[in-house]
Amino acid sequence: MTMIEQVYEMLRQTPRAIEALIAGATEEALMFRDAPGAWNCVEVLSHLADGEITDWMPRIKKIRSGGGRFTPFDREGGFLRYKGWTAIALVGEFAQLRRSNLDALDELCLTSADLGKTGEHPEFGRVTLRQLLACWATHDLAHAAQISRLLTRAFGREVGPWAEYFSLLKDWQAPTSA
Repeated sequence: MTMIEQVYEMLRQTPRAIEALIAGATEEALMFRDAPGAWNCVEVLSHLADGEITDWMPRIKKIRSGGGRFTPFDREGGFLRYKGWTAIALVGEFAQLRRSNLDALDELCLTSADLGKTGEHPEFGRVTLRQLLACWATHDLAHAAQISRLLTRAFGREVGPWAEYFSLLKDWQAPTSA
């Protein structure tokens, strides 16, 4: 399996994996923050959906069309775009946008020769398509892990002494209610 195929498959699986993670979670758990100012699950989902519109494919297309400077990505831009949306609605939106992006990725017929092509990141400078694709898959995995961590900690507040058995709970201090 090529790097492009691996990334594609990872990207294809993410919406279902996240949907499975949040299935049955309460609104309280989905809105839980594990630290002051940290994102909750709904905000993570807003960020993921917004990135499907404003980040990944525009940058891939810019690289493919000869490079140039990327438009900066507002990591919290989805908070306003999706204000008031439920987690389930956001997962559905993310899944639909992802399907559309994967179709667009297919239409580009990327090859290994494309992986060395570059674009200009506003913060990091020159980046390759290989790096951008790897970042997209890593981004998905990191946010799936973040959602899992948030739900672990939301439910983990009730485990009492068993917290010692969970690395995500053992050294973590639950935020106190204001």
